[in-house]
Amino acid sequence: MSSMRAGFQRGVWSYPACESGPQLDVTLWRSDSRARFVKLLMPLRAAFTVDSSPKDIGWVFHPKLNMDITYLPGLNGWNLGLLAGPLFGAKRQHAYFYSVAPQYATSARPAYEAKAGYAGMQYLASVSKRFPSFWVGAFLRYDNLSGSTFEDSPLVRDKNYVAGGVAISWILGESSTRVKVDD
Repeated sequence: MSSMRAGFQRGVWSYPACESGPQLDVTLWRSDSRARFVKLLMPLRAAFTVDSSPKDIGWVFHPKLNMDITYLPGLNGWNLGLLAGPLFGAKRQHAYFYSVAPQYATSARPAYEAKAGYAGMQYLASVSKRFPSFWVGAFLRYDNLSGSTFEDSPLVRDKNYVAGGVAISWILGESSTRVKVDD
């Protein structure tokens, strides 16, 4: 998973960051047909800057509940995914994006030192369907920073964020033999 947030470092906007690390998945419930399930996903990731000299900027923990429903009633072949959970980060992670060093402070942007801890909530909904020669999907994501340890940072302009997208993937070829895999 990668993050394209920009941090304020050395008085200028800095490089984006990438995150990498393990994830524990716990199935809390699954239907007998395996068409519906609820999982607890617990990724713990180390974050690094993306520039010519990558720098470790701490860790991120993002536990979330994930519910997937395949074959929605009345919508043959459509799948629904719902995901929600809090984010937590190390002091270096939050400092990279939300701290303002005293030498870069101005009257409009006072000095600020971010702390470790709660970083807000994230909600995601997605739909998708596989057709014979292509796949289509869409998502809507909402992030809320209210109550985060850095919500008072002068670099936080909005506590709410909404993003969405649509994707189409053409299937150029596939095996004539299909194998069913149980998750």
